[in-house]
Amino acid sequence: MAIRKRHIFMYQQTAKTCKVSLAAAVMLIASLPTAASEYLPLRFEENWGADCNKIAPKCWRIGKAVTLTFGADARVRSDNYRPLNFGIGSDTGGDSLTLFRSMAHGDLRVGKHAQMFVQFGAYDEAGRRGGPISVDQSNPDLQQGFLAWNGDKFSLRVGRQEMTLGTSRLIAVREGPNIRLAFDGARAGWRRGSYRIDAFAFRPVFNRPRTFDDSVNKSQALYGLYATLTPESIAPLKIDLYWLGYERDQALFAAAQGQEHRHSFGTRLFGSAKGWDWNTEAIFQAGRVGNQTIRAWTISSDTGFTFTTLPWSPRLGLKADIASGDKTPGDGRLGTFNALYPNPTYFSEAALLAPGNTMDMQPTVTIKPVPTLTFVLGWNFLWKHHKEDAVYTPPAPLVVIPETIGTDRYIGDQIKLEGSYRLHPQWEIRAAAIHFNAGEALTQVGGRNVNFLMTSLAFRW
Repeated sequence: MAIRKRHIFMYQQTAKTCKVSLAAAVMLIASLPTAASEYLPLRFEENWGADCNKIAPKCWRIGKAVTLTFGADARVRSDNYRPLNFGIGSDTGGDSLTLFRSMAHGDLRVGKHAQMFVQFGAYDEAGRRGGPISVDQSNPDLQQGFLAWNGDKFSLRVGRQEMTLGTSRLIAVREGPNIRLAFDGARAGWRRGSYRIDAFAFRPVFNRPRTFDDSVNKSQALYGLYATLTPESIAPLKIDLYWLGYERDQALFAAAQGQEHRHSFGTRLFGSAKGWDWNTEAIFQAGRVGNQTIRAWTISSDTGFTFTTLPWSPRLGLKADIASGDKTPGDGRLGTFNALYPNPTYFSEAALLAPGNTMDMQPTVTIKPVPTLTFVLGWNFLWKHHKEDAVYTPPAPLVVIPETIGTDRYIGDQIKLEGSYRLHPQWEIRAAAIHFNAGEALTQVGGRNVNFLMTSLAFRW
């Protein structure tokens, strides 16, 4: 028994050493010089080859046709909730936690088109009541690793990779939590001018806490087609058209459970002109959950006008969304919309609610005192689509609050103030303060108001 305890202790110490070593490597890399350039949300889309001789030791040129580029990301984020889960259930207290993320990658380019990208990550968490959850903590593991061909018209990427589509309403990298979402599979694309079509087949990565033990999640699958069209005849209007297939072995909704086979057919109209910007998306879903058929839908919009001639360039915006719910439980038809793998901070950084069985309206004001400093003030009003359905929360796909089935429709409203400041192209500070006023759909089952505070510091190299 003593030997076993010693082995467990040695493993824990080794795991901690691995995390500290990777974090130290990221900070060492951070001290190295770099060029001031644009960093992209998906790091493998960056191509530093043209500046390779100017940014050593970030990039090495091997002969005339090969470049090897290194990069790193680090983030510290603190969240404070009072209370958790709207105070519903046995756990009615608050929670304060700090998330630590460190990632390092290498990008090998051969010629103009061939690419091999590898990214490792280590993640830690401190303070969460009950200990870390699956997307909080992991010893060093493979975050991304793939081979790609990036041709002028045709592209192919095979292996573990991150993906985001459109405005991340259905597919996002899960930036708010500690471990970003990645998939195992393949993605092929065809481009001609401003037109692009992608086809993909993926399974999400199942995150485990030990070293290099992440695996493919065989209980879920995602596949589909996504096209972006920018016809000159209707410029500046742009159009996305897509079909997404989604499967999981066990789904749980307020009115259905069992195997889920869901198909999403969507279109997005977006663009900007003369100070106006618009983004409207409509999705219809069909399929089955258990022995029930799916008939679900959503319509979302974000429209704004920016006063470019005024100080701080204020933007007045209005978000309006509706995602269907289940009006008649037990009728053999499920009406609850499933947002699949969405951006959890779609409504606010607090990520209190998921876009299923909801109606909401959110006026916003955005100002930029300087180009690198942005503030967003918003007031979000939310209702259940149907009284008979429930309130749903993240993480994805959906988590039902059973106590809210059949309660009043008004969920509540939340006032948010969010800010971001880019100290340098590589450094960013973010903060958010949110107050959620619980409505009758929550107070009827003991729900209470929620206060949320967030701060984060992120670095990229």
